[in-house]
Amino acid sequence: MTVVSPKDPELTTPFAFRTVVLVAVLAFAAGCAAAVAQAQAQEAVPAPQRTVVATGNGSAIPKPADRTSNASIVAAVKKADAKALPMAVADARAQAAALAGATGTVLGALLSVSNAGTANGIYGSILIGGVGGTFGPGQYCGDVRSRPSHVDAQGVRRFGKVRTRHTCRVPSTVQRAVTLTFAIG
Repeated sequence: MTVVSPKDPELTTPFAFRTVVLVAVLAFAAGCAAAVAQAQAQEAVPAPQRTVVATGNGSAIPKPADRTSNASIVAAVKKADAKALPMAVADARAQAAALAGATGTVLGALLSVSNAGTANGIYGSILIGGVGGTFGPGQYCGDVRSRPSHVDAQGVRRFGKVRTRHTCRVPSTVQRAVTLTFAIG
């Protein structure tokens, strides 16, 4: 049995060269196979369809029965969301019809619908499917901590005791955005 030593230049150099050549040949073959597969995949893709894409917006004002109850605010937000969604779809349809009319084409079948969450109210909570809140998902009521301060006669700012109060924040509006894609007829 022959022991191969890394210090023996006669045994390691030809072996290393053969390994490098084998790896290069295999990489070349893999690249050729990938190019053939990509060419076949491009032949199978149909020609792009002519479309009209329009985005519509809808908004509604939530009106909770009890502004101090989280459950009441959640119910009002869901009701407003259910009202805003059809308004957004109707707005997108009108936008698409206007685009088609301006370009002298006719709307065909509806191909796709995309729903997107939008910013809600003055507090910046995000509504996605009617879920949001300034205190977390679906949480419109929570505790707020504040600390009053004043400037004394020497010009030094003095801080009072930390106060915690429970508050509920009703979103001013619930907004929905919908994108519709129509075929050109």
